[in-house]
Amino acid sequence: MNVRSKFSDVDFLTKAAGSGTIVSNGSSWEGRITSPSTISISGFIKGEVNASEVVIEKEGVVKGSIFAEHLIIIGDFEGEVTANKITIASSGSAKGNLSYKRVAIDDGAELDVSFHKI
Repeated sequence: MNVRSKFSDVDFLTKAAGSGTIVSNGSSWEGRITSPSTISISGFIKGEVNASEVVIEKEGVVKGSIFAEHLIIIGDFEGEVTANKITIASSGSAKGNLSYKRVAIDDGAELDVSFHKI
């Protein structure tokens, strides 16, 4: 399955992977961010995130929508997710709607979500 936003022009399964995108601690982004490889978030994003892999680091916060092959939540997320695989670490916090094929949740993760298997 190729997970895409209806607005995205990036085909994650056919584009070559790049070096990735980093939203560093202390920075913020509002709008849509798209990458054919990995987006690592230690700052704050409000909006839409599209990538092959999205990592919300321990200091990271995302409010909005995420479309990814693999989402890793170590920090905080609030919104809608569509991903083939979702991994939520023990330090992770998620609130919203999660649509997934596979999910892994560590003991201690904080969840206030609705799960939807795709």
